[in-house]
Parts: sequence; C-alpha cells; structure tokens
Amino acid sequence: MKTKKGIGNIEVLDMPEPRVGPGQVKIAVRAAGICGTDLHIYYDEFPNRPPVILGHEFSGVVAEVGEGVEWLSPGDRIVAQTSAVTCGRCRYCLTGSIAMCRERRGIGFGVNGAFTKYIIVPHQIVHKVPEAVDDLSAAMTEPASVAVHSAIERVPVAAGDRVLVSGVGTIGLLILQVAKAQGATVLVAGTSLDRARLELAKSLGADHIINVQEQDVVNVAMDLTDGEGVDIAFECAGAAQSYNACLKALRRQGTLGMVGLYGKTFEAENELIPMKELQVIGIYGHIWVTWRRALTLMAKGMIKTRPLISAVLPITRWEEGFRQLEAKEGVKYLLQPVD
Repeated sequence: MKTKKGIGNIEVLDMPEPRVGPGQVKIAVRAAGICGTDLHIYYDEFPNRPPVILGHEFSGVVAEVGEGVEWLSPGDRIVAQTSAVTCGRCRYCLTGSIAMCRERRGIGFGVNGAFTKYIIVPHQIVHKVPEAVDDLSAAMTEPASVAVHSAIERVPVAAGDRVLVSGVGTIGLLILQVAKAQGATVLVAGTSLDRARLELAKSLGADHIINVQEQDVVNVAMDLTDGEGVDIAFECAGAAQSYNACLKALRRQGTLGMVGLYGKTFEAENELIPMKELQVIGIYGHIWVTWRRALTLMAKGMIKTRPLISAVLPITRWEEGFRQLEAKEGVKYLLQPVD
C-alpha cells in the first residue's frame, strides 16, 4: 500500500477483507504484475490517491458477486479493466473510451488495486478468461490490451507495413507480437541494458533487432527500407532520444504512435512533424472490446505473455520485483498474495 505522498512510502500491511456491494464482484487475486506505472507511483511521478493499494494488472477467480450480478458465478476465472470509477454520462463513457473520462479513478492508484488477496471491482469491467489462457498469462491481459489498442485500434498495422518498435519493455514486446500477427516487418530497438530483451524480441518474431548504443537506429531503418523510412513507429521507451529517433526513422507521411510516458519535458525535434507531414497519435489504455480481442489473440497463441514473465514472487518480496524491473533485469515480475 502507498500510505502517503512522497517517494517510497509503500508498506505491506494487514488489511480487512473487503465487502462486496451491489453490482460489484469480489475477486480472489491469483497473480498481479508489477508495471512501470507502479514504479512511477513509488517515486510519486504518477497521480495517486494514498492510502491506496497498488497493482492494476491481474488475474483472479470470482469469490463472491453482489446483488444484481447474474452473469458471473464464484469460481469463474476473470480479469478486469482498470477504470474502476467513471461518470457514465460524458462523451467518452458513452462512446466506450472510459479511460478518457475526466472523473476516472483507476485501479491501483485511484482506488485499491490487486497487490492484495481480494479486490472489489464493478462487474461491468470484468472479462472471463478462456480456458486456453492460464492464470499467470492472464495476469498480463492489461498490457496485452494496451498493445492491441496501439497496433490494431489507434494505429492500425497492416500486412506489409514496416514498423519500428522503440523500447523493449513489456508493452514494446507485446506490440511487436501484435504487429507480426498483422503481417508487418518489425524492427525492435533497445539499449545495451536491453540485450536479453532484444534477444527475447528476436525469439518472439522481430525481423531485426537494434542496439541503439552500437548502431544508429535511423541509419538501420533507412538501410532496411531503401532510404524511405518505416511506415509506423511506436515509441514505447518514454525517452527523448527514442522519440526523436522515431521521428527521423519514419517515412514522409508516416505515423508515430506514442505509448511511452515521459514524466518530464524534453527537447523534441518536432519540426519534422510538419516538414514530413507525420501523424502523431497518442495511445493510452484501451476500450472494452480491446480486452476481448486481446484474450482471443492470447488464446490462439498469437500473443504470448508467458515468455515475458521473469519471476513470480510472494507479495512480501515486492521490493525485489521493483528493484529488478527498474534495473531492467528481466521483463515482467508477478506478485502473488500470501496467507
């Protein structure tokens, strides 16, 4: 739990078991992923409402349903979207883009999250998990949904597209898989700290991997596209150098999908946007149907999340997972509740 504002201030505490209300679902958490957002909350670089339990990527089993919830039963394996509180009446809620609601409060920073034994969520954001997707894989449905929202819904990738994925964290490695499933040729870029992740990207289908500290990503992109540039770039690193490299590596009238969060201002070579007639599209979260699409691709083996799981830790070892993620040792660390 984040107990108060400021850097750190995260503790493992004994909490009373939450009670389910009308229209709600009580979920027994099976596994919950540590996300880069959790690191930002640790450093107080992301909006949060302490005291609050962290964790928004998770899988679980229905423990109890509240009054009026008839489509779920105890024992159902489920995952849940992250928008726990929305107004339900704004243009964004009414068109399905609930992550854009101005009154939104998200799981793990606005309301209590999944780094715990039980979590309460509204039934409207719940999705059943296909039998072909195991509990640990299902815990990564949220980042898989971000990848689907990125490369299918916001910046649709088509067969034959040449795509640059800059950044090899969880989201970058999942966008790689979605782009490959769409028939694209994919270049993946990372740093020397990402050597193991770059090799993982290769095993997941990347056509070319680029260590930006050994090769110039723009030169490589141009060489591989006969000097034209890539059709689409996804900036997933949240770093100024990565952003500017994406602008340079894109062909004229190409599209940049901005996925990474920066946390601070930086100098950007934005004159390339009008000069090359680039489209820059922001990507944040997902919509309801995204989760169905992500779970379908996971069940068909077109998105593989298990290879990204580096370790499964008891929640009492959360600091170890945070440290390793921050040091880029591995990719995804999952936490499980303890009795």
